[in-house]
Amino acid sequence: MQNDLVFTKSDRDAATRVAIQAAREDLLSFILLMDPQFSVGPHHRYLCDVLMRVESGEDKRAMVFVSPRSSKSLITSTYFPAWALGRHPEWQLIEVSHSSDLSTDFGRQVRDILHSKDYHEIFPDTEIRKDNRAADSWATTKKGRFLAAGAGSGIAGKGAHLGIIDDPLSEQDAWSKSARERVNNWYPGGFRTRLMPGGRVCIVQTRWTEDDLSGDQLRKHKENIFADKWSVVRIPALNTHESVQPLKAARKTLINQEILPEDYPEIKLGESFWPAPSMNQDYHWSTEEMIATKHNTPPFQWDALYMQNPTPVEGGIIKTKYWQDWESDTAPQCDHLLLSLDTAFSERSTADYSAYTLWGIFNQSRYNEKLKGMEDMPCLILLGAGRGHWSYPQLRAKVLEKYDKHKPHTVLIEKKASGQSLIQELRLASLPIIEYNPDRDKVARAYTSSAIFHNKRVFAPLDKTWARDVIDECRTFPNSEHDDYVDTVTQAVIWMTAGGYVVHSDDPWHNVSEGDIMRGRQVIGGYY
Repeated sequence: MQNDLVFTKSDRDAATRVAIQAAREDLLSFILLMDPQFSVGPHHRYLCDVLMRVESGEDKRAMVFVSPRSSKSLITSTYFPAWALGRHPEWQLIEVSHSSDLSTDFGRQVRDILHSKDYHEIFPDTEIRKDNRAADSWATTKKGRFLAAGAGSGIAGKGAHLGIIDDPLSEQDAWSKSARERVNNWYPGGFRTRLMPGGRVCIVQTRWTEDDLSGDQLRKHKENIFADKWSVVRIPALNTHESVQPLKAARKTLINQEILPEDYPEIKLGESFWPAPSMNQDYHWSTEEMIATKHNTPPFQWDALYMQNPTPVEGGIIKTKYWQDWESDTAPQCDHLLLSLDTAFSERSTADYSAYTLWGIFNQSRYNEKLKGMEDMPCLILLGAGRGHWSYPQLRAKVLEKYDKHKPHTVLIEKKASGQSLIQELRLASLPIIEYNPDRDKVARAYTSSAIFHNKRVFAPLDKTWARDVIDECRTFPNSEHDDYVDTVTQAVIWMTAGGYVVHSDDPWHNVSEGDIMRGRQVIGGYY
């Protein structure tokens, strides 16, 4: 007896009608019907849900920050405008990028989707006029319009029910203060004035700096409750506490929709945002590959490109405002003390200084917390500092004096020519010496350290002269005359964060280590 299922034409037609109706109502279903080979990850469900809220008007503003090669531009700048025009053929759209060529490419892709047979079956009422179909400017038969333009270019006289900005600055211009200011000033006076009543805006970009267009808009909302409120989709390459919950919910939804298999990997803290492909596909970013990428990318680029957490660059890498004021006259009870040294043996006034900083690690829960949600997280405090043009005997005596006074658990000395003999003698004196061997230049070390400062985890008694000296040198680095204090600060922060003594509140490695994740796995590239 034959048990094979037989589908009639009526069955197939019914299934097609269901799929078409789903595509009209759901952006991700639309994408899958237009491209059945599209590999789906949980972040796609999350992103599509936010974009659909923008289309419906529930949210009028959205920002999208996602790791590279994750289909964020394909969805936001290509499929989303096509889907929106299908539902609103009378809408006018403006799409902007850092170059007119790139925005024109988006316009061409959207236009080609609207020309396709599958699209017409889903949205039969949306058609492109035959006399107005250039890649950068075309119109629908319902008086809708699509305009592609470069950021900062003239778009006067054009309107937008939906405006999309995809990377308004190139990687090169992202580091230019004048270029950032140009785009930030163009947005309110140029782009935003083109919005129709109730107009929507989506910004898709890599967060290179804090004061980019997205940062500028988020700051304005923080300072003024009447400023535009933005829904932010931030999906770092390795999951943080912020990203885990929405991705878990998206995974569950996709399994219920039978888009992902029931055994699709769980979304875990510290692991990849896209841990496996969807059914019958292969494209994804494994945790192994993401960790390998992390260890082959400069820290400030990893933070910006992959974690969407830009490192500050203006006004010094470690800004004054990132230091938290310890207002008490007495120091906190510390669980670990560290003396950090930068050595230079010379009494000449023109030579580099030898410098030291003394650090403590304390738990905020013992004190009046200044920062919400961080009560149980250890913080750093600067407890002392000094520098001078000391000869070798003077420096040795100074270190022994500080050790006898404070009894630090660790004495950290950079492993360089001027420090070798000091390291050997202090070890003979039974001091707990740790050699610090930097694996990157001074600027890169400062960028690496800045994340903990930016996270409001580093305290200092700001009313003390010695503390102000350290803070001022950090503020002006790398343009400062001296960098001796900076060296002691960055090596101390890097060593303590690497050792797990203090962690970033947004760091995925709070409760999990790379070693735990990688145990038993094949590592790509042999980096571990």
